[in-house]
Amino acid sequence: MAIVVGIDGTGSAFLPGSGRDKEYDVAFANSFVRQICNKTQGKKQYFRGPVALGGGLVDAINQGCSFIKSKYQQSPEPVLLTGYSRGAAGSVALAKKLKGVGIPVQAIMLFDCVDRHVVIDAEIIPDTVGNVLHVIRDPAASSRESFGNDGLSYHKGKTNYGIGPGDNGTAYKFMCTHGGMGGCPWKPEPGQSPNDFINEGFGAGWYDGATKITFAQDQAVSAQVWAFCVPFLQRHGFIS
Repeated sequence: MAIVVGIDGTGSAFLPGSGRDKEYDVAFANSFVRQICNKTQGKKQYFRGPVALGGGLVDAINQGCSFIKSKYQQSPEPVLLTGYSRGAAGSVALAKKLKGVGIPVQAIMLFDCVDRHVVIDAEIIPDTVGNVLHVIRDPAASSRESFGNDGLSYHKGKTNYGIGPGDNGTAYKFMCTHGGMGGCPWKPEPGQSPNDFINEGFGAGWYDGATKITFAQDQAVSAQVWAFCVPFLQRHGFIS
């Protein structure tokens, strides 16, 4: 058994509310963080990611810390953290907060952790995290080009850090969109073909949001991301 907290990625809404929650539940129905929390056999807490401007992430971190402290005091079972996008940055910040109260983290699973919050510092994963796997979108995909990655440094060294072949200091990269990295690949809208290239909208990239990924590729590679991560998730007790 384990104590698991997952913080998901950002939805499209700018403000919280029932309308945002309904939209979020559809968009993130099969997100990797949600799947992990649904499959976990143990004490678990799933948090929706922040709204578009980042609101709600600090609350998720604080509530996640309180949940883990309460369960850990009852029974010091392994603590597992996972997050996607800004939620992954929140998971790193949560690991740091847990270090401050003397609670180690057995493993952390990060899906395309990004640096997009003014008060969250997720650059370095603390040395109280035993094992790390971080998967990121390949820059060659031209997806969310303004989103810089966080969580690429590890205080403990790289012995247990799944950052890539030869522990060369870069996370495992996949040729899909930022959405695909979190289990939310893009789907064609009416009039679009699976072989069309995805456009994430103005402001998503350096210019017009155009990516080098087709809808079909995003679906296929997103599935590859999950398959790649499953052994790590099983080995450390995230899923059975």
